Amino acid sequence: MEKINLTIPKKSEYMSTIRLTTSALSNMNGFNVDEIEDIKVIISEVCTLFINGVENNSEPINIKYEMENGKLNVEVTDLNKGEISEEKSTNNNMNIMIIESLADNYNFDAKSKKIVFEKSINIYE
Repeated sequence: MEKINLTIPKKSEYMSTIRLTTSALSNMNGFNVDEIEDIKVIISEVCTLFINGVENNSEPINIKYEMENGKLNVEVTDLNKGEISEEKSTNNNMNIMIIESLADNYNFDAKSKKIVFEKSINIYE
């Protein structure tokens, strides 16, 4: 199992770096173009939720990738103190709905500010 850890400033300017890294790792793991696009949307929604949803942005976010046999597991953790903003819950709910629709599995732990999602290669295409 390959494991990669990325700690990156919690700023929207780094979204392209996150998306590019995620895309490259997905490609290396054998995902097709459509699956890679889905994974890039998922990681973008996760990071957007944390960038816009947690008030404090002084600490980075941490992204852990685990790749094995056509499966990608990604864990994104916001390392900032504070809670996810309730006043932005409509946008947060939209982010979660998009993640839910594209990921094979996901878990959102609002208390620890962590989202874990999984995507597997579709072998029936």
